[in-house]
Amino acid sequence: MPLIERFATPAYALGLLGLAMALIPLNDALVKILSDHISLGQVVAVRAVLSLAVVAVASDGVRAMIGLSARVFWQFVGRAMCLVVAMLLFFVSLGTLPLANVIAIFFVSPMIITLLSVPFLGETIGVHRLASVSAGMAGVIIIIEPGGSDFQPESLLVVGAAVSYALFQIWTRRLKAEGSLSAMVTVQHLSYFVVGALMTLGNALWPVAPTGNATLDFLARGPVIMSMTDWLFITICCVTVLFLSVASSNAYRSVEASVIAPFEYTAIPFGAFWGVVIWGEWPTTNAWFGMALILFGGIYTLYRENIRDVDVATSAPMPAAAAVVQHVQDDDCYGASNGASNENGPKP
Repeated sequence: MPLIERFATPAYALGLLGLAMALIPLNDALVKILSDHISLGQVVAVRAVLSLAVVAVASDGVRAMIGLSARVFWQFVGRAMCLVVAMLLFFVSLGTLPLANVIAIFFVSPMIITLLSVPFLGETIGVHRLASVSAGMAGVIIIIEPGGSDFQPESLLVVGAAVSYALFQIWTRRLKAEGSLSAMVTVQHLSYFVVGALMTLGNALWPVAPTGNATLDFLARGPVIMSMTDWLFITICCVTVLFLSVASSNAYRSVEASVIAPFEYTAIPFGAFWGVVIWGEWPTTNAWFGMALILFGGIYTLYRENIRDVDVATSAPMPAAAAVVQHVQDDDCYGASNGASNENGPKP
């Protein structure tokens, strides 16, 4: 089977997503390190410039974006802004919360996606998927400890990030037949740049003196000259985020949203790993228990679902390879995948 067709099969799409989610906590850890001396807007803007440069050189993303109709372009922008909001809320919370806790709480998002896939996408979730979602939701509640003495209000920012991210992925699913994956990824990183650049410009025009509040300083400090280490860290962030952009968009365009959710839990143990290695942030007993419940929900779904029998969501899934790996005309991609998809009897 050609590579571009394999990318759109459930096994490949979900496998790539799991790998990307295992790598993305490194991006979160590096951004938290950078937050000590660089503003969030500057980090986002510089990372987006590097990402757009890769997309422009390695794919047809810029040309595909220019070829979008105005309606589809603004739909892609709206989708991307949901992710921008999720990113801002997520990173702001890192100023005061341990990395492992932030990542674990954020993973209420796959559960929200699973539940929203019913009214917004018309998908069905059986008793086994519902059980895995319930286990994961219980784990998140245990970590947040609402009403407990250790409850931190910043946890609600992470929940807000999770809701925004869920809407982002639901929107991705609804746009599965619109435009191309390369255009979708390009618009996403262009939106990152615009928001990051505006934030950086605001910080340059109205710089705020250090306040001692990690979250406020991360948002409001003025632009700085970056060191070689800073550039290295942001380059690593660029690579991990680009990989996740392609893997995630491809998965949500190719497989039922309610099936994808558990594969995103891969990030949880890696978030705990980087928190311990870099800051010595060992999760609390409740956090460990909550993470275990979340992971149990994901593993249970993996046990129950036979990936080979999962219907591809569209008879013309968009190949992820078109985003970064190689230049492929949309018509050729659709024609190549149509025959294979129709043999499997996909549902619209």
